[in-house]
Amino acid sequence: MNPASFGLAARLWTIAAAFLIGGPGILSTSISGTPAAEAAEPALLAPREPGTSARPAGKVLTLNEAIRLGVAHHPLIEQSRAGLLTAKALTKQTRGNRYPWLEGSVAEASGSLRIVTTDGRIVHDQGGLGFNPGGALPHHNQNMLTGGLILNQLITDFGYTAHRILANEANEAASEKEILTNKAFIVLQVQRAYLHCLLQQSLADIAEKTFTRRKAVSEQVHALYKNQLRSKVDLDLILVEVSGAELALIKARNDLAQAFAALNNAMGIEVPERYELEPLSIHVAPSPDVESLIQTGLNHRPELLGARDRIVVGDELLQAAKALNFGSLSAVGTIGVTKYWDAYDGGVHDDEIAPLWGVGATLKVPIFTGFRIQSQTKEADYRKGESVEELQNLANQVVLQIVRARLTKITNAEQIRLEEDRVAYAREALMLSEQRYRLGLSPILDIVRSTTALFEAESRLAEAQIIYKISEVAVVYAIGQGYQQF
Repeated sequence: MNPASFGLAARLWTIAAAFLIGGPGILSTSISGTPAAEAAEPALLAPREPGTSARPAGKVLTLNEAIRLGVAHHPLIEQSRAGLLTAKALTKQTRGNRYPWLEGSVAEASGSLRIVTTDGRIVHDQGGLGFNPGGALPHHNQNMLTGGLILNQLITDFGYTAHRILANEANEAASEKEILTNKAFIVLQVQRAYLHCLLQQSLADIAEKTFTRRKAVSEQVHALYKNQLRSKVDLDLILVEVSGAELALIKARNDLAQAFAALNNAMGIEVPERYELEPLSIHVAPSPDVESLIQTGLNHRPELLGARDRIVVGDELLQAAKALNFGSLSAVGTIGVTKYWDAYDGGVHDDEIAPLWGVGATLKVPIFTGFRIQSQTKEADYRKGESVEELQNLANQVVLQIVRARLTKITNAEQIRLEEDRVAYAREALMLSEQRYRLGLSPILDIVRSTTALFEAESRLAEAQIIYKISEVAVVYAIGQGYQQF
């Protein structure tokens, strides 16, 4: 080889090496934000360009604040509260059967009809049936107008009303548990949405750094190509990779925007807001044994507590249906006046106004009801059995949720350790491939593959960390804990 040519080539390689060492992007940027990660970052990583952050600007929203917003604004909570108020109203209606019923009534009759009072139990149950035309005679009787007060009192229905009151009170308790159930579910949904936003932020940051890194490499390769130190193939390949990285960044930012929309929906917020999320620390901790978790879940899940209350509802309704076999005893009293016009009976004069009063009692004992009471009893018994099976089904689902959440947590704890090793290996591989490329010992494809491997490893690590955190909150939800503080 010509010594002059050899010297020229050596000088060109020295210039290229100096460019690569001192050019843009040699300052490493930490992905994790720790000094150790900064030392391990590849040399070709460029600094973040200003104004390209994937996170929305605005106030900082912590996880606890997001949960409180969800509990305060989510319509599912208000729907449950309305259901509780409905249950309380039904209980008050049923309790009303124990109190006297006092109503005013006016009735007019002509011809063969008289004015009579309605059975006390009927008045007490339905109302509006005080004085009524009735008791027709086979001849013209009198024209009359009667008005006054009627007092009705249910003396006993042998437990029918009492059991229905207990059933409604148990239904109230079940409605309260439904509020807690929806509250716990909203807490879980907000936590998942918040963590998913953190994941998408991490993926957007990783995609942005990968794009910046590849763009820096493309600029260096372009400079080498202009100095005829690299071929056009190297430049085209790296430009293709830059385009792919830019597309991945666009998709990551779109996914981040969708994640924030899902978080707003989980919090029950209609108008989207822009805010920063508070990063959460990931601490891998050993999980308790599955038996203790299952026992805690079966004792504290609000769904199961509400299902047990519904079994009480079914049992009380069954007892109420059985009480129908004994009938009821009710009393009625009335006081008023009657105006007579044309009277045809003895003792009553035309245009006379006469006072009236009376008391009475009614005892009803069903003898044959067309098997209606027996059918009601069977219906109540079947509904109670349905509630029992529903409780068992919910318990099985709770056990399955606990087992799945715990296994997911354990699996992702192991995956985090493996993904951390993969990230370290990928960073080292990228650093070595860049060094070899600068020395002309490897093609540009090695840098492309190393950059892709680092992008995938960092993305998988971020996913493993967030999934571990999601499984952690899922375990807390599955055992019926965590929502009480909100």
